[in-house]
Amino acid sequence: MASGGGGAASSLDRLDSVLEGLRRRSVTAEQVYKDWRVLRILWESCHKGSDAGLKIEAAAEEIAHDLNRISDGEEEDNEGPESQFLLQLARDCETKTKRLMAEVGEALDYLYSSCSTGGSTISSSLQSQLMSPATLGVSFWPRFVSHAQSNVLRIRQIVLDHLGHEHFGIRDQVFTFYNSLKSIKRYFGLLLSDPKFPYLGGAGVGAGAGATTDDAVPSIDASLGHVVSLVLRIANRCSDHWLDCKTGRIQVEKGELSKFVEDLHHEIHPRNPNFMRFHLNFLLALCCSNNNEDENLDIVMQFCNCLFNSEHGDFRKEVTSLVTLFVDATTKLKNNDAIQSFFPEINAMLVEMASLFEANSRKGHKLNDSPQCSELLTRICFLRAELSLVVQIRNMSKISSNSSSSSSMLSDWKDIPRNLSIYSKNLPLEKIEDGEKMLAFTESLFEEVESLHQSFRDKKITGPIVKNSLLLLFFKIVIFREELFLTELLLLKSDATSMANGKDRIALHLQNLEYFSLILSDERMKNRKDVFRAFKPIEVFFRSLTIFNYSFLIAQDEMILSFSQLLDKVNQLMKAKFKDIIPQFPLFAFPRTFRLNLNFVDSLSRNLVELLKYDPVSIALVKHHIEEIQLHLQSLSSFLVDVSKLKIEEDQELKDIGNHIIHLAYKADYVIDSIEVDAQWQDFFWLNDVLQELRVVNEKACGIHLAIRDAKVQDSKNVTQVSRDTVPRDGTPAIDEIVVDLPDREEMIIDMLIKGTPRLDIVSVIGMSGLGKTTVARKLYNIPEVMQHFHIRAWCTVSQVCEQRQLLLQILADIRGLTDGISEMNDDDLQNTLRRVLLRNRYLIVMDDVWDDGAFDDLKGIFPDDHNGSRILVTTRLYELAREINPYREPHCLRALSEDESFRLLNMKVFNVEDCPKELVAVGKEIARHCGGLPLAIVAVAGILKMTEMSRNSWKKIANSLSSQVLNDPEAQCRSVLELSYQYLPEYLKPCFLYMGVLGKNKDILVSKLIQLWLAEGLIPKTQTKSFEDLAEDFLMELIGASLVIISKRRSNGKVKACRLHSFMLDFCLSEAEEANFFQLVTRCDKPYAWFPSSDYSFEFDFYHLPPVSFASYRLAVSLKQNHFLGSRPSGLGTRSLVFFASTDSKTRRPYDISLILHNFKLLKVLDFECMDMASFPVEIGLLIHLRYLAVGGYVTSIPKSLGNLRKLETLIVKGLSGKIILPGTIWSLTSLRHLHVKIHVAFNLDDAVSENCSVLENLVSFSCLSLSCGEDAERMLKRFPNLCKLSGIFYESPDSSTNCNQFPRLKCLTHLESLKIFYYGSPLNNGEFILPLNLKKLTLSNFRLPWSHISTIGRLPNLEVLKLLSGAFEGMIWDVEEEFQNLKFLSLDNLNIVQWNASCDDFPKLERLVLQNCRDLGEIPSDFVDILSLQLIEVNWCGQSVEESAMNISEETGEVKVVIKSSCWRS
Repeated sequence: MASGGGGAASSLDRLDSVLEGLRRRSVTAEQVYKDWRVLRILWESCHKGSDAGLKIEAAAEEIAHDLNRISDGEEEDNEGPESQFLLQLARDCETKTKRLMAEVGEALDYLYSSCSTGGSTISSSLQSQLMSPATLGVSFWPRFVSHAQSNVLRIRQIVLDHLGHEHFGIRDQVFTFYNSLKSIKRYFGLLLSDPKFPYLGGAGVGAGAGATTDDAVPSIDASLGHVVSLVLRIANRCSDHWLDCKTGRIQVEKGELSKFVEDLHHEIHPRNPNFMRFHLNFLLALCCSNNNEDENLDIVMQFCNCLFNSEHGDFRKEVTSLVTLFVDATTKLKNNDAIQSFFPEINAMLVEMASLFEANSRKGHKLNDSPQCSELLTRICFLRAELSLVVQIRNMSKISSNSSSSSSMLSDWKDIPRNLSIYSKNLPLEKIEDGEKMLAFTESLFEEVESLHQSFRDKKITGPIVKNSLLLLFFKIVIFREELFLTELLLLKSDATSMANGKDRIALHLQNLEYFSLILSDERMKNRKDVFRAFKPIEVFFRSLTIFNYSFLIAQDEMILSFSQLLDKVNQLMKAKFKDIIPQFPLFAFPRTFRLNLNFVDSLSRNLVELLKYDPVSIALVKHHIEEIQLHLQSLSSFLVDVSKLKIEEDQELKDIGNHIIHLAYKADYVIDSIEVDAQWQDFFWLNDVLQELRVVNEKACGIHLAIRDAKVQDSKNVTQVSRDTVPRDGTPAIDEIVVDLPDREEMIIDMLIKGTPRLDIVSVIGMSGLGKTTVARKLYNIPEVMQHFHIRAWCTVSQVCEQRQLLLQILADIRGLTDGISEMNDDDLQNTLRRVLLRNRYLIVMDDVWDDGAFDDLKGIFPDDHNGSRILVTTRLYELAREINPYREPHCLRALSEDESFRLLNMKVFNVEDCPKELVAVGKEIARHCGGLPLAIVAVAGILKMTEMSRNSWKKIANSLSSQVLNDPEAQCRSVLELSYQYLPEYLKPCFLYMGVLGKNKDILVSKLIQLWLAEGLIPKTQTKSFEDLAEDFLMELIGASLVIISKRRSNGKVKACRLHSFMLDFCLSEAEEANFFQLVTRCDKPYAWFPSSDYSFEFDFYHLPPVSFASYRLAVSLKQNHFLGSRPSGLGTRSLVFFASTDSKTRRPYDISLILHNFKLLKVLDFECMDMASFPVEIGLLIHLRYLAVGGYVTSIPKSLGNLRKLETLIVKGLSGKIILPGTIWSLTSLRHLHVKIHVAFNLDDAVSENCSVLENLVSFSCLSLSCGEDAERMLKRFPNLCKLSGIFYESPDSSTNCNQFPRLKCLTHLESLKIFYYGSPLNNGEFILPLNLKKLTLSNFRLPWSHISTIGRLPNLEVLKLLSGAFEGMIWDVEEEFQNLKFLSLDNLNIVQWNASCDDFPKLERLVLQNCRDLGEIPSDFVDILSLQLIEVNWCGQSVEESAMNISEETGEVKVVIKSSCWRS
């Protein structure tokens, strides 16, 4: 380039001339001379008229003027090679020169940094006019860089001059440094001289000088200026160091000189992140200024040549592909996000690669050989896969149709899995597993991407769906890489506190990443329009985490701390973003009021312990969350128990905390169970929210001091709690069993029943609820003179919602028993059967609790009138209704009790046969008076008094509570008494009582079923001393003792078989349950079922035109027709209990498929479909893994193997309509099973089941009806139920005719067995000996047809209390009792061919009840039984007249034995 002319050139020429003359006299002048040669090169390359050029010229003029003083003869006294004057003058010139050079360098660097960071516009003329690519001629770079190289060689000279030739290390350092500058000179020189890049120089100078780059990339001007500044700075530092050494300002030492060279070399070494960042920026600046794709590829190749020199191999191949893809994403796709996201990471990887190159070079290793190189190659390759996905996403935005363009998108992708497979084989041992994961992930990703593009080409999916799917895959890659990175950080060993804190945050963040992955797996995300906008900020932060270099992180605890702070920011951002994405928690109607749910928290805590012990794969992501939740619940459970002991009605804060804890417990239960069944991504975030809330509330609860000992305890807790071990098991009085004798009202009704007109007559008893209508009717129904007067008696409860079929079944069940044949009859057959049964018999039918004349009208045509004195007894609250039913007879109105009668009833209920203490008489009468003469209220308040301290003060509090109620409304008064009784219950009994409302709708409640449901619902706490069943039975007896529950049937051993709630009590129970969200009762009165047709046959109702019914309740009690409930397509995401009562369906025309129910109620713990006529046992039952109680009925012939999934199942009831059901082999997986009942009978596949090494069901306590062949097979099978307490089954003749096989199984192994019921089928046993466990208390045998002599073994059982011999259990006309049945209390002989029974009172010393039925040949009951002092009742049903007479004789002689006879005069 021309030098220029005029004054500008002359000033630089003059300076050059002066310095040429002085450089030999002074080393300082020599250095100034060299510096000005560089400045002249810059001056010649910039705009001569610019401020920058003028400033260089002015400085040259000033320095030349100073130096000319020597040449003009000034200071003549200073002669010599380097006078003091010359030295000082040269130093002044050096200072001015260095200042100018520093200003030039800083201006160039500022220009670069401003462009790199998007800074403000540069205003300084020096900064704006220093450099332009158009002014950089081809000769500039070699001249400029050669100057820097020459200065580096001067450092080499220092080594030779001061350290000698033997210091090869430093000399090699200098030589390597020199070659690095040489590489820069060659790289930029080639670019500037290449005619393909006219915008940089050459023939087309100026043509592209103004080309612009992307806003995110520094300009070419700025990039070139930066490298000029960098080389200038290196040259200056080298010259300064040389001058300092030359002039003796510093002493030359090997270590310091080596460090000086190393530091300078680091400035331009690729391992320097800043220099590598410059290289990448310059590459992007060049490519963004060019629109030619081929030329851009050439630029990338030049970049890689500079980076790798002569090295070839995998690194060059992978980096070239990666950088080409990066440039393509940045330029062609105009993707600034790619620069922001990928630039730092690509830069970090290239820096790490350069460090590995240098390390391998020092060790003499070949590139690519080391495991560390393979590790870096896998990361580069994986990053290329990620970037390739970004390119595909951007390209999809431009494809408007399902064209073949999508095929080309995979071109940069296909070699990635193959390369990864190669690199992963040479990884470090500790990274092999990560490499395998990365390879598997990439291969699956590649398959998914190819599938997406193929579906797009086949027009199966749209472009937006492909784009969103690719976006989600992209985020999955980001998360996968971050997880690998963070997991490695967790493996670092450091004792530093900062590192420990960082690891805690990393572990938490890894958990969040797994949750985030679940979001990305949700198919619904593919249809969202805002996927990129929603997740992009998170992705940027993720990348900020992963750009941390591994080596730096391992070494620097401070960086871990800053890394932890970055993690906190990421978590906060994720939390904010997820609020926009995560659905709101469903609005379920969870049970509320913590006092009702105390045991739920404890039960949930125990269940979580079991879950963690079982440790299913489904909870792996949240295991630590569940562990912490369990600990919080355990703590809060104790807190709630303490709070429940306090009177907190006025402490709103404690009430709110208690209720909040319960709500959180139900939420945790729902979410954890949902995760275990079918985890949705939102479940994990909901669980995290629950955990956060539990932490807060637990901390708050721990800060509350509960002064339990000093606090005022609730009145209801001033109760002397009845010990669960001492609750009376037998003879517990029920409402029906203790009543005040009211001869005036009872005798009148008796006369109406057994006297008067021979025509069929209807007798009505009316009165308000609680007045004792049902009690009086029940008493009259069971008195001997009524029982003996009527051939047939039957009882049915009508109530408000009742249909004809239900009433028919009730009546027939009372007469004949509810057989399968009766249950399967249609309505017409039921009517005809009942009519035939009643015809020509004198009968008494009680219709209790009638509400309208429809029920009576439905049945009156069925009741025959044979003019034999038959009667119908009706109880109702409605006088007008009674008159409508029988207008010819005035209804009998029950009166309220007088004050004396009220107190007498109260006294009997509280003290039984004892008298009330004198000090309590007055207050007792006051309490009785406040009950308003209502027996129900008196009985209820008696229950309170029995649990209360027997002191006047305690009773006075109850009297005051009653007196505060309104006395002029008897029903309101009765309800207040019931409410008081309920409030005085211990907290653990309240949910048990409310649950009876689920089952107590107009019928008796089987105690066995009630207890099993209580267990399944978690209402029974776990104790060390009693089984769940025993404790539940104690709870029931406490409720009976509190007069809230009525005993309706007893077992043969005196225990309660069935119970019920008074209608008024049931209404109260339902009201309380509704208020507390305890359960929801669904009837035909509720929408939408009120709109459904009432008739089954009127027309085919189209349910599908109505929307599906969704339930939010925790528990559902459904009383509907089967087709109505199933046709409504119900669902309940949060429903945990579903109890169904078929509402008097006619015989099912076709069985029902309940699969939809199983899909729509996936979290059920209780499913009672016993009344449902299922078409088959659906395989989908395996979906309901949380089931604890399962009862089904219908056309069940087999049970699916999927039942084995129900590991929590405690009760299984299957009521097939006929035949034998085979249990699957998976039944042995149900280790929690306690009750297994299958009707008609059930068998195992012995090929699968009988094995000495097979599993056992050690928790099974009751089993019916098991079908086994006699002999050793049966014994081996029964040993697998070691804790069985109750067994009912069928033993059939063994197919093996050998003596050892066809014999009664030896059952002594069942040491816990207390109840055994066996029906035998086959020829008589080879050996009639019964080998029974000594603990047996109840035995029922049928059809063994053994001679009476074999009964001796049974008589020797020491604990036997109940013996039932049915249907040919023993054969023979004479039974000579030879063995004393020492503890037998109940004996039943049914359908035996016995004629003569020879026994004495000593043979049955403790017999209390004797039942003889269908023993038509028996002559009489042994007369000696009159001396059995314990005998209370003899029942004779359908036996000969002589037996009836002998029973009556015993009754007359003792005067105490009650006799009940069902006469053989009855005809069907």
